[in-house]
Amino acid sequence: MRISIGFDLDRTLAVDNKLERAVGLEMAESLAVSRGLAFDRDRARAAFDRAVAASRNAGLPIETALEGVFLDLAGSGPENVVETARFREVVVERAPRFVTPLPGAQAMLAELDAMNVRYAILTNGWSPFQEEKARLIGFRGPVLVSERIGVRKPSPEAFALLARQLEVSPAGLWYVGDDPEGDCAGARAARLTAVWFDWEQRSYPAGLERPDHTIRALAELPALIQGHPGGAAKAPT
Repeated sequence: MRISIGFDLDRTLAVDNKLERAVGLEMAESLAVSRGLAFDRDRARAAFDRAVAASRNAGLPIETALEGVFLDLAGSGPENVVETARFREVVVERAPRFVTPLPGAQAMLAELDAMNVRYAILTNGWSPFQEEKARLIGFRGPVLVSERIGVRKPSPEAFALLARQLEVSPAGLWYVGDDPEGDCAGARAARLTAVWFDWEQRSYPAGLERPDHTIRALAELPALIQGHPGGAAKAPT
């Protein structure tokens, strides 16, 4: 059985350097200043980090998360609605200046292409920001975003959709991600092969089932696949 690969996106293939926070801070500070209110940037940073996490990990619509933060940091007014409505557009517009691939990501994907390995992204987050990140790093496979597909990691249904997208059984699907709970434990629960991308050399949380494999650089993945029964061979030249 040939192996196919699913990837997490954020902090696995790319980083967005907290673009959502940067845009939200700019908007909230502008609102506060226009109303003569003091603006605490440290408190604001923490508030926007919580809002983004709630959107990505708990499924809270990004607009709902922003409404609460704008109200808390800058008070109420019709301008809040205007800024919330244009938030997505501004974030996507600025993405090219913030989004960067992780070291080795593009070379690793090119090697998988040469090996005829099929791959896709399964990521939590909102569309079209996640699709735009994938495009900016040159990702050429399908991109499944939780907001668009209606389920989120670590739900088994999300990984089942990934398997259907790649037309492979769970036994033939590996999932690569940096998050022990959402990526690795989620993949294991869905009967996929879990690959923990531990590029920050963290301790794996006690109590979670261990991943099947651990890599510390994306360049390690193609060799890991080739050395595994069922792994792909190089395409003929």
